[in-house]
Amino acid sequence: MNLLRALAAVSSLTLVSRILGFVRDFFIARAFGAGLATDAFFVAFRIPNLLRRLFAEGAFSQAFVPVLAEHKNRQPPEETRTLIDGAATALLLALVAAALLGIALAPLIVYISAPGFASDPESSASR
Repeated sequence: MNLLRALAAVSSLTLVSRILGFVRDFFIARAFGAGLATDAFFVAFRIPNLLRRLFAEGAFSQAFVPVLAEHKNRQPPEETRTLIDGAATALLLALVAAALLGIALAPLIVYISAPGFASDPESSASR
């Protein structure tokens, strides 16, 4: 039941996070309206949101939780801790590599995620 309680806590906090994100978007739209600065803000949020989905809420979480539950039921706590530590280390290395690639390829990532900024002279002047 401890795993179920942890799952419920993470799920409920994810729901709270989504609601607060909606409230944030509402206030940004209300304060700044539709314009270049608001577009740039939302494009800037698109990249970290994609990475969060891939690394925190994506396939890794869906694959790791059942493996962890099975491992916890069959192995001693020390072995479970070793599995968690190994997975956390691998995830940390993947995140560092992704961050370094993101820094190195930032202009290309912005061009791919928001091609309209490159074709609009007004948005190019604000860079």
